[in-house]
Amino acid sequence: MSKKSDELESAITEAASSDISLPTNLPEWMKNLEIKPGAKIISIRGIGSEDKENKTDVLIELENSTPLKISAKLSNADYFGNWYGHKRFLKEFGEQAFYRQTKDAAEWANYWTNHTKKPYVGVSICYGRRSGKTARRFLDIYTADDIMSVCRGFGNGYQVANCLYSSSDHPRNLAEILNNLVPITSETIMDLVGEFMVAYRPIDPMTEGTNRGKNVYARFQPYKPLPVKTTITSAKQLFQLGKFIEVEPNSLNHNHILNELESLYNIYIPRK
Repeated sequence: MSKKSDELESAITEAASSDISLPTNLPEWMKNLEIKPGAKIISIRGIGSEDKENKTDVLIELENSTPLKISAKLSNADYFGNWYGHKRFLKEFGEQAFYRQTKDAAEWANYWTNHTKKPYVGVSICYGRRSGKTARRFLDIYTADDIMSVCRGFGNGYQVANCLYSSSDHPRNLAEILNNLVPITSETIMDLVGEFMVAYRPIDPMTEGTNRGKNVYARFQPYKPLPVKTTITSAKQLFQLGKFIEVEPNSLNHNHILNELESLYNIYIPRK
């Protein structure tokens, strides 16, 4: 989580402590979730930073009631699902979706070689708001139910959110929290991010550090090894040596590919 996201989670957690129970007048969507009007607040915890797969940032446990499981979303945040790894992907979407995604990513990666001056050896993915040539319609690859999985979380338990706090404003009390909560539905997601997209993230190894450790959904494959070790620093140099191909769900990342290019193909790309 970013510093601002952490601060928002802390502000919601603190503000929720202003009351000992929920008001008796709750919106209908909360009642439909079996959140009980007037329920006594048992505990309030910020759990978003405990696990990167948690969609619930603030958990408000209630007496004889479904808890409030709040996903805190900064109003300027672009992504609901950031840097999806292979293991998480398979758990949420399954193997068939993985192969649809890697096929599309490889096609996009080969297309992008003609539109950039930056070298890259792999493409990672995020989900949410995106425009321009690095965006792909989510529903061209996934299902509508998958959007809910990205935004709400997968499975059951406290980590799966049941409402969104979508504002960068820090609430001062429980009433302000409740006034800014919305249910997680296709309509509210559309209001927040517009059309849900896959964001393709080609990583330039010469300018990016930690992002090289992210899993890839397309990888660069040379046509053949070079006769001697050769330093490559431009997109033009690199992309004439091979093409992008699909990958298996084996947690391959950008650093793995860079290591292999150097050791097996004599292609050395400097890293940040």
